[in-house]
Amino acid sequence: MRVCLLWMALAAVALVAGCGGSGTQGSVNGCTIERATSCPNADLSGADLSGADLSGATLTGANLAGTNLSGANLTEADLSGAQIVGANLSDANLTSANLTDANISGTNLDGATLCGTTRTDGTVDDTSCPATTETTDTTETIETTTTTASEAQVTTFDVGDLSCGAATTAPVTVSWETENATAVEIAVDNFSPAGFGPSGSTSVVVPCDGASHTISITPQSDSGQGETETKDVSE
Repeated sequence: MRVCLLWMALAAVALVAGCGGSGTQGSVNGCTIERATSCPNADLSGADLSGADLSGATLTGANLAGTNLSGANLTEADLSGAQIVGANLSDANLTSANLTDANISGTNLDGATLCGTTRTDGTVDDTSCPATTETTDTTETIETTTTTASEAQVTTFDVGDLSCGAATTAPVTVSWETENATAVEIAVDNFSPAGFGPSGSTSVVVPCDGASHTISITPQSDSGQGETETKDVSE
């Protein structure tokens, strides 16, 4: 009788431990996926969090490498110092999110909302903020004034040497400066571009296959993207 009761108790514990799981409505590695959740340094790598509501979440230093956050609500989320490498943030809402010192190399930001977003270098990105107009009412007319921003352009674009040795890929240092830009997108060949601040330096990964590879940079501003600059690298 005692053995039977012991097995029943163990089964109940196992059942409770198995409940929950990961996903946008549960938890991942102990981090509850919900609004205003607090999960500093959490390991959410590779998780499918598409469409999740993580507005106001604290994810400082979190591992989000390869995580699917497409369409997620990250409004006012604190992602400072997070590793967001090779992740999917397409169509995500990053309004007023904090990305200071985060690593977003190789991350897909297509369609992401960037308004009041603190970039990795600490500057603020208003790329996706709604257009503003100033309207003056008088007794005779209503005058609407729209200010057109100057076109963004790359003023300096330097690419380092590709040194492969026996490796199949190798990093290449890229540095840049811009005028009238709020951000830039950098891509290698036809791979999805990654977003960076209007000036700075980073490393991109280039294949070591003996072929020539193109590194491109496109400046972004509130009025749209400027002219793309390209440079080729090879061993």
